[in-house]
Amino acid sequence: MASGNSKIVKLELTPLGNRPRNCPPEAQGAWNYLVGAHASVSGLFDTLHVLRLKSAEESDPRGRLSHDQTDQLRAALVFSSSGLDACLRRLLRDALPVLVNGNTDAEGRFKAFVNEQLNGAKAPKHIRTALIDRDPRSRLIESYVDALTGSSLQQVSDLRKVRDALGIASAAITDTVIEKLGPFFAARNEVAHELDLVDPSGRGTTTRRGRKMADVRDQCDEVLLQVRSFVRHSAKLIGQC
Repeated sequence: MASGNSKIVKLELTPLGNRPRNCPPEAQGAWNYLVGAHASVSGLFDTLHVLRLKSAEESDPRGRLSHDQTDQLRAALVFSSSGLDACLRRLLRDALPVLVNGNTDAEGRFKAFVNEQLNGAKAPKHIRTALIDRDPRSRLIESYVDALTGSSLQQVSDLRKVRDALGIASAAITDTVIEKLGPFFAARNEVAHELDLVDPSGRGTTTRRGRKMADVRDQCDEVLLQVRSFVRHSAKLIGQC
């Protein structure tokens, strides 16, 4: 969106809309995280817009991105990734105990996890401890949740695993839709793990990758809207339980 008579375009995310209808408590925490992540990324885009307007007035009417302004785009990628990670891990912690006990698909994934742990050369200590607890199933579910939330979500295969664990049908959130987030994860990892440097070693320069505004906006928007889809589908499944 252009600002007044300026040709400087302001980046804007798609509004999240209302929270899921009759949103159960097990999905509310994840939704709150999503709203916060959406607001944070929008705030970065707002700051970038102010910086570009100021730059256009003072030195560069074409509105080309400076290094500092491009850092706002990099920050937006990282914030979006953090939002995805926080939202889905919270959703797993809150929703899985209900879904495993009330959704056939989610329970099937849980049982497959337990069988895999038991069929190894030696069952892990946390599994053996759970089995002799007064409430083995509850303890096993806790171990299952811990296994799924123990590391950050950094690739499309992680999202497929979350979808399947929650019992969300692959027809509702398809592999194709999830795989479209591949470029986002690639960009996120380049920023988070490589500081967006092309080749910082040897005699090479510390040239940083360029980031296009439209690409970053679309990538952040897609991932936040996909998280919204996870929360909405989970809320519906919890309601059916």
